[in-house]
Amino acid sequence: MSEDEYLRLERAAEHKSEFLAGEIFAMSGGSLRHSLLAGNWGSELRIQLRGKGCHVFTSDARVRTPKTGSYLYPDVSVACSPPQTHENSNDILVNPQLLIEVLSPSTAGYDRGKKFERYREIASLCDYLLVHADSPWVEHFARQSDASWIFREYRGLDCTVPIASIDCIIRLAEVYSDVLDLPG
Repeated sequence: MSEDEYLRLERAAEHKSEFLAGEIFAMSGGSLRHSLLAGNWGSELRIQLRGKGCHVFTSDARVRTPKTGSYLYPDVSVACSPPQTHENSNDILVNPQLLIEVLSPSTAGYDRGKKFERYREIASLCDYLLVHADSPWVEHFARQSDASWIFREYRGLDCTVPIASIDCIIRLAEVYSDVLDLPG
């Protein structure tokens, strides 16, 4: 299937699907815990980024990768400076600086593997966070000036996650507030 065919179908669809290598993959719904955690990250980022020229987007924002022409839906994305869209569209982000995926048992391997491989094509991407839904634990991949990636992890409610590229420090106690009380 071509990109144009995918976009035509996706824009008319009642559900979201990702597009990789000419194939469409339906996205499953997330748990309440997943939804609250993604929302908490988005809210905390929005508070810290207010007035800094950055925009925080929810999982409805589609992101395109430049080399493979993949279309993906991160749980949270941040674009600084004016958000840029793909070729005369108003619904395809091409310049995210930060992407966040909340891990679920069915998507963890994909989010760490093929999805991150596609995201790394995006030159503006500086940080990729994998957020665990079952415990306060974040895996942080940060792009370096030589295009390599450094991995750091943060575990426990007393931890903070510094995101230097957007000048934010996220307290895990804040983003996990009320999350672990919900069913996984």
